[in-house]
Amino acid sequence: MPSAPHRLESLAKVTGAARYSADLPHSEIVGQPAHAALVQSDRAQGRVQRLLVEAAEQAPGVLLVMTHLNAPRLQPITTLPGGELGRFLPLQDDRLQYSGQVIAVVVAERADQAEFAAQLIAVEYSAEPREQDFDFTRQPAEYPEVVGAGEPAITERGQPDAAWTMAQERLDLEYGTQPQHHNALEPGAALAAWDPQGRLVVDAGTQFTYGDAYALAQAFALGVSQDFPAVMRAGRAEAEFSTRIRFRSPLVGGGFGGKKGNAHPLLAAMAARLADRPVKLVLSRRQTFSLMPFRGATRQRLRLGGNRDGQLSVLLQDALIQNAHTSNFIEPVGEMTPKLYACPHLRTRHATARLALNAPSWLRAPGVAVSQFAVESALDEWAHHLRLDPLEVRLRNHAEVEPQSGNPWSSKSLRQCYAAAAAAIGWADRDPRIGAMRDGDLLIGYGMATAVYHVAQMAASARIRLQADGTADVESATHELGQGSWTALSQLAAEALGLPLERIRLHGGDTDLPYSSLTASSSTTLSLGAAIQAAANQLRQRLAALVDPDSFDSEDWQLAKGGLVSRNGPGRHHGLVELLRQHGLAELSAEASTADQLAHRPALGRAAFGAQFAEVAVDPDLGTVRVRRLVGAFAGGRIVNRRLAQNQLEGGMLWGLGQALLEQSRLDLTQGRWMNADLAEALVATQADVPELQALLLDEDDRSGHPLGIKGLGEIGVVGVAPAIANAVFHATGIRVRDLPITLDKLLG
Repeated sequence: MPSAPHRLESLAKVTGAARYSADLPHSEIVGQPAHAALVQSDRAQGRVQRLLVEAAEQAPGVLLVMTHLNAPRLQPITTLPGGELGRFLPLQDDRLQYSGQVIAVVVAERADQAEFAAQLIAVEYSAEPREQDFDFTRQPAEYPEVVGAGEPAITERGQPDAAWTMAQERLDLEYGTQPQHHNALEPGAALAAWDPQGRLVVDAGTQFTYGDAYALAQAFALGVSQDFPAVMRAGRAEAEFSTRIRFRSPLVGGGFGGKKGNAHPLLAAMAARLADRPVKLVLSRRQTFSLMPFRGATRQRLRLGGNRDGQLSVLLQDALIQNAHTSNFIEPVGEMTPKLYACPHLRTRHATARLALNAPSWLRAPGVAVSQFAVESALDEWAHHLRLDPLEVRLRNHAEVEPQSGNPWSSKSLRQCYAAAAAAIGWADRDPRIGAMRDGDLLIGYGMATAVYHVAQMAASARIRLQADGTADVESATHELGQGSWTALSQLAAEALGLPLERIRLHGGDTDLPYSSLTASSSTTLSLGAAIQAAANQLRQRLAALVDPDSFDSEDWQLAKGGLVSRNGPGRHHGLVELLRQHGLAELSAEASTADQLAHRPALGRAAFGAQFAEVAVDPDLGTVRVRRLVGAFAGGRIVNRRLAQNQLEGGMLWGLGQALLEQSRLDLTQGRWMNADLAEALVATQADVPELQALLLDEDDRSGHPLGIKGLGEIGVVGVAPAIANAVFHATGIRVRDLPITLDKLLG
């Protein structure tokens, strides 16, 4: 088997054969799909006093207009934090929550007819007596108990307040980041239908088929559990679940945290019930800004204290996070800070300010991407304050054990990452003096930062059906978002079964298949890989029982070379094809969940680490910044597919470049409206922005953390790039930019 095969779905994608949600011509439910178009509010507050829908209802092809007056009544949704459906359901009353909120849905025979009719609807509003200020820094702050997926909002060790007072050297700094939208290549789209027995079928690109399915089933009172976290812990759906709802996710054109818990599948299902036929809803790019989530802006205060030799004694991080009244999610800004450095006294705290906005949610490397900009910029300022090398400061504060718990690391190769990336970019050869390096009229600067991301494994299930022809069907409702996970999982299945890769068929994206955890937190390869391995072990035991049902010890054998091979010496081999045919079996199957693995985790610190280095050129007259080189070195446990991992890391590094220099969703602070809600004005990194890129992958043995040795590398490539670039800009110019993105006005002032 090749060590790094290409993506299995790549040919279908480049030839146009791949199908995404908006491409699907019909549902499995009989009937030609109708098309839906949305009417959105143009203000953030008040009430819908009157909707004039007669002209739209009489327009050609229109089947119905759905408003809060005739929409199906929905039940509360209690699934995961993230998005707004847990706090706000669409078209249930006349109250406005944010600008861009859906206030009507037009259903017509054709998409163009629905769009035309939607423009004919006039809206009359009743105003709220008070207009809101949309500057979140001027709003009253809330202090939550938990953030993210349930992490504590305050983390503390030692005596941070006393240590701050007693520190020899201190820095008190503030940093800011702007809102960001996901802007996946594929906008949101859904096709929904109801069968005559009341079963709901939805096709939509998502990162969590089971999560979205349970949310819809709860909303329509289809008789499923309200305790969805219990389903997640068990890694299995409840009995009879598939008789009530089916959620299918074809290939997904990018997600980054934004494609789960969205309103558009729910709106399509509501319209389909009212129209009594399948309904397709495809969002425009502009609609994704208000109807899909974003990363809220942050303001962070970092206080560092310690000795003059650079050793930190105290780190205090206070984050204020832009949020919405409709949100049940709070960005976990300080989640990884306690795991970074050997600092005896520490406290991280979160506060949030709620506005009349659509709800923020998870976005690539949630929490840590914005946190590391502040922390690693502050570490750079700490180093320059003490006239020390920024890399040396990080080495002096390197945590040999997990700082918060004191547990040993399952593995940690951060020192090796520093050394590899520093050597690749020529860190030791730079002139460390501020503004001393030039290339003609351009100022040259070097910067660096630490990258870190947690290791996550979620409960999941997988079923393997071994066929008599020697092929295997591997089934789990996992998702392919474009990161290559189906290829990596197929490789792990081939390895676990001892079969060539071409004999593996992976089936995913469907709740009629065994439960899959959400595709998030860089966890898919480990979570689903572990489930596949567990199912393969069960299958091995069943095959062993076929050989000798009375006295056979399954641990004496392994699956390899297309058969059952003895661990205790040569000469004992049972081919899988012959074994199944000998017993008259067309197939042999096994299904396993990994919930028991999560209940018995070793007491070890686990994280993926890396080092990011940047070289920039700054034009002092124009204030423009050009990133010349980005070098990252990463240690994320076992690399299942080096080609795919390289691709993920390089893409993440470019995302970090966009975070540093380009990305900011601009909010009208008087109307609460996203102003640059398209890809003409919402800047993202493009091919023209790509510098010389080098992503170095370090081999790391992490089998003490998990038998598969996998940590995950999907998101760590983003982390640390923005501070490395900001620190390089400071080295070049002497100007410290503490508020992203780094725009030319900040360098000309």
